[in-house]
Amino acid sequence: MTKLLKKRILVLVGAGASVDFGIPQTTGFAEAIESELRDDQYCVRSGGMDAYDWVKRTLEDYYGDEPWEANFERVYHSLHELAVMNHIDGAVPKFKPVLYPFLKTSYDHTNDALRAAANAMLDAIYKIASTLSSKPKRSLAPLTAFIEGLQKQGIPRIYTTNYDNFFSQASPGLFTGFTNHRDENGYSLFSPKDYWAQWDTPGLFHLHGSVHFGFPLSIKRDPDIGIGDLGWYESKEDAIKHAHAGGSGVSRLDGTQLERSAIITGLDKLGRLQQAPYLSYYGGLTRESVEADLIIVLGSGLGDSHLNSCLLQARRTHPPTPIVYVGKWNKGDLQEALRHDPTDQTVAMVHDLRIDVGGRGKMKFEAYPGWTINEDTKSAVYTNGFYDFLEDPATFAQVLTEIEA
Repeated sequence: MTKLLKKRILVLVGAGASVDFGIPQTTGFAEAIESELRDDQYCVRSGGMDAYDWVKRTLEDYYGDEPWEANFERVYHSLHELAVMNHIDGAVPKFKPVLYPFLKTSYDHTNDALRAAANAMLDAIYKIASTLSSKPKRSLAPLTAFIEGLQKQGIPRIYTTNYDNFFSQASPGLFTGFTNHRDENGYSLFSPKDYWAQWDTPGLFHLHGSVHFGFPLSIKRDPDIGIGDLGWYESKEDAIKHAHAGGSGVSRLDGTQLERSAIITGLDKLGRLQQAPYLSYYGGLTRESVEADLIIVLGSGLGDSHLNSCLLQARRTHPPTPIVYVGKWNKGDLQEALRHDPTDQTVAMVHDLRIDVGGRGKMKFEAYPGWTINEDTKSAVYTNGFYDFLEDPATFAQVLTEIEA
């Protein structure tokens, strides 16, 4: 395919980009999840709530002085992996967990209780994201202006790990790949062919699920849908009714299964990408990173190594693809973290995003208020948070002139 003269802009959106609009950060999200679980009668009755409390407490004890490391993704992962270690007498080898003979259970929680807690967590995360998406805490106007500005510059291709729909509210009609419309049923199916055919169309792609995703087959049979296929519902209220897939999970080669879900969480995200639209999205993201003329990373903690590896391809080129990273640090904290007290986030910035801090060229801290720039590595970091970034498009334009020169 001949590349257009119009600039391609890859935008990667993380959880930090939704905080100002009302989605709580990790600790607040965990508290909201726990509240939902305690109100889930089946989860409580089946022992799922006790299993959840036990897993969380065990992880907090395990992490010792850093109990916050027992975040909800690790809790979910532990619940799920423990639940699938279920030995079934008489099962053929394909359905026997390969690690089972090496493990001995030392707890009283049943697999049903563990599974109930894990499934209740998925339901809670979906419900929280859907509910909070309905009433943004701040105006979406600056986000709308940002997306429109990108469209004037080139072709923005926005990939988000967030479940909320703030970006689609701010810019309705962005291409998603869900082009096979079922108007009579209120949903659309994903078309891999159209996703690739409309490569030069501004788009918005949910890498880990969306509050608009649901399973059409969960209620009504559609002859063109396979088991586990996701649909895009324009109405979030309709989508949440179809958030449960029902039936069996997705078999893994180790004899266990992954639960089908309209959202992806936990520590094994890569293992959950064998269904549409995720398979196409991740293949596309790899290509997007190579073809992009500009990369913008918004509010990502850079904790997903499978995403970082895509960006690294673009940043290894000579010259590297220009990159803008928008995060949130208190004044001076970025310099300290980069130079003396690195975090997982800043280590990923240096090694995966190649935002150099002294090897080639020189970082210009506070080149503009909140902005750190390195022209040699064609990188810029904004430290005052996503919403402040949106409210100062003029400075953003000046920064781009420096790193794209």
